Amino acid sequence: MAKTREIVADILVDAGIEYVFGMPGGCNTFQFDPFFDRKDKIKVILARNEQCASGMADMIGRLTGKPAAILAQGAWLATSAGLGIIEAYLAGSPMLVMAEMSDYGGLVQHMPYQCLSGEYGSLDGRNIFKGMTKYTTVAHSPSEYIHGIMLAIKHSMTGKPGPCAVLPRWNVVTSECDPATLTPPLYPIQKFLNVHPACLCAADADKIAEYLISAKDPLIIAGQGVHMSKSYAELQELAELLGIPVATSTLGKSAMAETHDLALGPTGNLGQKVANEKVVTADLIFAVGTGLAPENNKMLPAQGWIRPMEQKIIQIDIEPLNIGFTYPIEFGATTDAKLGLKMIIEAVKARKPKVDVKARVAALLKAKAEKGFFSDAAMTSDASPIAPERFIKDLNDSIGPDDIIVMDGGNNRIFMGKYFQSKRAGQVIAPGGVTPIGWSVTASLAAQIHYPNRRVISVCGDGGFMLQLYGLEMSRQYNLPITHVIMNNSALGNVMDFQPDHRRIATEYDEPHFAAIAKSVGLEGFKVEKAEDLKPALHEALTNGKPTVVDVTTSKQKHFKVMMS
Repeated sequence: MAKTREIVADILVDAGIEYVFGMPGGCNTFQFDPFFDRKDKIKVILARNEQCASGMADMIGRLTGKPAAILAQGAWLATSAGLGIIEAYLAGSPMLVMAEMSDYGGLVQHMPYQCLSGEYGSLDGRNIFKGMTKYTTVAHSPSEYIHGIMLAIKHSMTGKPGPCAVLPRWNVVTSECDPATLTPPLYPIQKFLNVHPACLCAADADKIAEYLISAKDPLIIAGQGVHMSKSYAELQELAELLGIPVATSTLGKSAMAETHDLALGPTGNLGQKVANEKVVTADLIFAVGTGLAPENNKMLPAQGWIRPMEQKIIQIDIEPLNIGFTYPIEFGATTDAKLGLKMIIEAVKARKPKVDVKARVAALLKAKAEKGFFSDAAMTSDASPIAPERFIKDLNDSIGPDDIIVMDGGNNRIFMGKYFQSKRAGQVIAPGGVTPIGWSVTASLAAQIHYPNRRVISVCGDGGFMLQLYGLEMSRQYNLPITHVIMNNSALGNVMDFQPDHRRIATEYDEPHFAAIAKSVGLEGFKVEKAEDLKPALHEALTNGKPTVVDVTTSKQKHFKVMMS
């Protein structure tokens, strides 16, 4: 006989899962135990609350394409961890949610404390998780627990990735079983993971190639699917092959390095002017791994913007529901972005097209210069409080292509999306499922753990950072030399922008002193109130090899300016 929880731990190791994030609690206290003997095979990270665990797991899913596990008491995974779970669900990030029911053995029908069984006097854990995961299963036996874990791992990576949850009963987590007599039989987890993602057939690839070659003014819009499939090289090769400019969705930012001649940056309300004008003039739009969601098309199909009855829209996506969802299309196909782009590149090369790539690039560079590509007059402002544009300009000047930029929700995301110019494909990682504020603080922890030799910069607003202060203690405990940069305007800026200046309510507060807070827990902290002090503070933070907070006093500039520029 073997302990069921030991078998479960081995399945995670055999599946190649590298991280478990969480907090012991409920009967999952016992599920933590087997990982003690597997420290050399899987890393267990104590998160300071369950929301942090889910945010970290979300980031690992984005970086690796594999799920990390979150492990904690069921009630708190269903509530506190929900923020990271729903972000991963809508953004398409794999995650293994290892919950439990806290049903205390035979007391399930008698209103046990913190129970998720769905019986009278308890919460319905299954339905809570079903609303925010791809797959949820309840385990009433050792066999169901073991197979549920295997299926959850598989489902999290199949098709459009997403979180999957397993809820075992208390006596299941603490049980023993004979692996040789399980029903259904226990097979190696790797046999369940040998699933090749969807790919274009040769005929569809050739058809798309024909559309791209025939177009007089084509445009590629790249989304999160490019990040998740890591198809950066393929996207760039196709663009360079035909001289096609590449814009992105907000979530797809940095799908191509925004310093590349063919890069246009994001589209939509928060996008670059040249990108939006290209959307209007294009005779063909090729959407790669993006659903062309409202945020990226001026919130609604605006008159005179994307015009599906006048423009051809070609769309590929790993999720068939996304294809032809927001706009009618000329042609669409279900495929992994990386595999699909490879097929299209081969089809284009086989046709030996005669396209004047140099002329297209020259025309695009001219348009970018005329439209103020990633530039704004406020970038040279010496005003105090510091203009967001000036802060982002100095940040841009201070980082290199190997650095990882983790963006957040709120106005800081709007300004960063508009004015930060990525130097490498995949450099920027941003929330975009539900886009919670504070996400960057927890996500950056995981990025630094996974890439210990790269510089990680979290850019957050003061409202979001206040929600995740425990991230500073985790930075200290695990010695993670993250640079936490805070755009601090002492306000919930995005929502305040919608309030008349003379009727502001519940959106302003006394200025938080984040540099002092950082020092109080043993971190480095710098307060920047003058523009001239920005670069020196950023330089010190990025070179000292220590967890550091750079607290920048910024102006209460409304984000509407960004949307209208």
